[in-house]
Amino acid sequence: MKKESQHIELKESWRDEYLKTVSAYANTAGGRLYLGIRDDGEVCGINNISKLLEDLPNKIMSILGVQADIREHSKNNLKYLEIRINKSSYPVSFHGRFYIRSGSVTRELKGNALQTFLLTANNLTWDEITVPDVSWDDIDENTVRLFVRKAIQSNRLPLDVNESKIPDLFERLDLSKNGVLTRAALLLFSKRPTRYFLLAVCKIGRFRGNSHADLATDDVIECPLFQMPDRIMELLIAKYMQKNFTYSGLQRIETLEYPEIALREAILNAIIHRNYGGNTFFTVKVFDNSLELWNEGELMFPLDIKSLKKQHLSRLRNKLIANIFYRSGQIEAWGQGTLKMLDDAHKGKYPLPEFADFEDGILVKFDKKIFETEQQAPDVSEIKHADKVLKLIGENPQITVKMMANELSMSERNVKRILIELVNAKVIDRTGSNKTGNWVIISDTTEMS
Repeated sequence: MKKESQHIELKESWRDEYLKTVSAYANTAGGRLYLGIRDDGEVCGINNISKLLEDLPNKIMSILGVQADIREHSKNNLKYLEIRINKSSYPVSFHGRFYIRSGSVTRELKGNALQTFLLTANNLTWDEITVPDVSWDDIDENTVRLFVRKAIQSNRLPLDVNESKIPDLFERLDLSKNGVLTRAALLLFSKRPTRYFLLAVCKIGRFRGNSHADLATDDVIECPLFQMPDRIMELLIAKYMQKNFTYSGLQRIETLEYPEIALREAILNAIIHRNYGGNTFFTVKVFDNSLELWNEGELMFPLDIKSLKKQHLSRLRNKLIANIFYRSGQIEAWGQGTLKMLDDAHKGKYPLPEFADFEDGILVKFDKKIFETEQQAPDVSEIKHADKVLKLIGENPQITVKMMANELSMSERNVKRILIELVNAKVIDRTGSNKTGNWVIISDTTEMS
């Protein structure tokens, strides 16, 4: 018994409107249309099969320009037809409209989705399109230099590139074509990207409780796209996220309530794969118990939400933007971003991030990690012999480790351990070089036994 799916459609008889389905198969990944089979998968047979075998190939070719492979089958003395359609190498329209398969549904493409489809069919991405009459003076040289430094550190800058000559660099990176800047170049490196793309910003909001309607405070980040991941992370850590403090000895360890590496990866994914031809902002919403990132831009076929949780190939909506973040060492080119997010959350014992299709975009949700009660910093008196070391430093700020070891009849290794713990506890500090520097007591300590 056959079932309808992304690649299979069942019909009892032929109607010319089914050419939509044929064109959708040609535009997506191919498929099979069966005539003479009911929706439940049972063969009901078809009467005019000889005429259909003769007419359908010509009709499909003349209207759609698609070659169809039509085969006759039978079951229980009932005949039915199988129409096989391969994926086309060019966009196929039906009466001037374009269709694709989405699950078991034939869907018409419109607006930005249609634009993306036509670009992809011609082996182009949205960010490769050039923008005429734009001055090179609009490019922010500091942002370009930041990229160059990171790309050199990652050993991913093209060979024989003179990074001081921005036009030459951009040509080598396909960010300009014959001296004309691309959309990617303007988004990534212009002084004010919103001059050309009004919605190229990130909105961050803090909401009371878990309500989307009760906004407490918000910020808008507007900057060259290459700087945006750092700007977002810095603001989230400084203003929107709390830290939990634990201690290893006297060393204080700060832990965020959300997995830092996973969160940064989610921000990078959103920025790189966003539909910049859309009509909404990239948003980060922070609630009492969760954090949500939403970004316009559906997953590129054949990716779906389930595939994000397993090994998958990378599908790029913005090829040039992705290349810049790859060359700067901020992402890898193998579709590992979502797996990296899941792995980081798992290692840090955080709730795993959740992915969902939402409003023509992708929603990534992080639930807050519930920490135990924060630890109090250990008292300095818990460091064995700390009082003796501090007394020696107070008497002679230039005292050496060797001298302290002799005075205290201890090994130099143990003296170094005590000094490190006192430095980490911000009780003492070292100024100058190891040979000629001084010890400085920077914090009052309680009386120690």
